[in-house]
Order: sequence, then C-alpha cells, then structure tokens
Amino acid sequence: MKHVLYIGQPYDPLEEVDVQNRKKVGITQSKGHLPIREGQLKKNASTIMPFGYVVVKAWEFKESVASEVEKLIHNIRQPYAGEWILDEDLTLVDAITALIEHLKHESAEIDLGTYTNEEEFKKAKQSNSWAKLEREIYKKIGETSLTVDTWNSFKPVEGVLKEDGYYVDGQRYNTIAKACRCIVGTSNFCYKAFLINGTPIVQVMKDNGLDVILNHNNCAIK
Repeated sequence: MKHVLYIGQPYDPLEEVDVQNRKKVGITQSKGHLPIREGQLKKNASTIMPFGYVVVKAWEFKESVASEVEKLIHNIRQPYAGEWILDEDLTLVDAITALIEHLKHESAEIDLGTYTNEEEFKKAKQSNSWAKLEREIYKKIGETSLTVDTWNSFKPVEGVLKEDGYYVDGQRYNTIAKACRCIVGTSNFCYKAFLINGTPIVQVMKDNGLDVILNHNNCAIK
C-alpha cells in the first residue's frame, strides 16, 4: 500500500557534470518512509556512481494510489532506464505538479525541509574528499608551486596550486584527481604524484593540521 510519490535527481558533488536532467519518479509507503527511501538511494548512488541523490518534490495521497499515479506518469513520460526519466528541458517537476493538481485523488505536497534542508544538501555536495582537502590546503598555504611526477616522462611537470584549482602548463583542473587522470593517467596515486618542495601533498596536508587518513593509495578526511 503506497501513499507517497516522489521525484528525485542525482547531482555531482564536484559540480563538474550536469546531471539534473535525469529524474527518478518513484513511490514509497508513507511520509515517514520517504527519508528512509531517500537515504537508501543516496547510498546506492554514491556506491555505484560518483553522484549524490536528493528528493526534490513529493506528495502524500490520502488513498493508496501512488502506484497508479506513477504508472500514469511513466506512460506519459516513458523512462529510459528503470524509473529514470530524461528531463532535457527541465519541465518534468512542473508537469507532474500540474498533473497531480488535476487528479481526482486527494493529495498534499510533503514539506521536505524537515529532513532534506538546504544545509544538508550543501553538506552533501561538499562531502567529496578530493575537493575538500584541496580547498582546505589552499586556505592554509596559499598559491604554491607544484611538481607533478608523471613517472612515464623524463622530467616532472611543473604546476601551480591556485584558489580555483590546479594549473599545469597553463591548463586549469578543478581537482587534483582530474589533473591526475589527464597527466599521470590514473587517479590512484594522486597524493603521491603531486609534490610541494619535494614532499607529497598528502604529507603537506597532514603537516598543516588537516585530518587526513590513508585509504589504500588515496586519502580521505576523517
């Protein structure tokens, strides 16, 4: 017996890939189950994809008709995979809102602010360890020259850590991981490949009081 219909969408914590044109229309048992379902989808998204997930709008129906409404929506806007709908013109949320308003079934929009507030959303977007570590070390040491050990070339590549990213040979990279993939060929050894005065950047982070832990070849914030 499902009373709640929701619309969710993924987002890129690094704000490099625009995925807001993907929407998931789904259902769950009740208003109380919605945060549980959102939590499950957040976990699934971050486990199998480099994205976060957030519910953007939801309704609770007085009768258990959420499944019928979901089927109606999927017949109008056919999913391209599972329950995921392509929303190229970003009109899906408004279209579903208008549809629900014209249904004979009594419903009420759920206040998502009780558990999916703006602060939580901002925190989720900033949770990526690469970006957070890099911005934190910049705040502490400022603009700094870097040496990138490519291992495959005869001499290291020179670069500069700046406020808005890493610059190597005039090319800006938003994150060290992105620079690694382009320069080193893999992001597995990023914090070992980027050196400041001959010292791996991970050690410089630790020396400057950043709470860093080693995780195989990479690092993360505790």
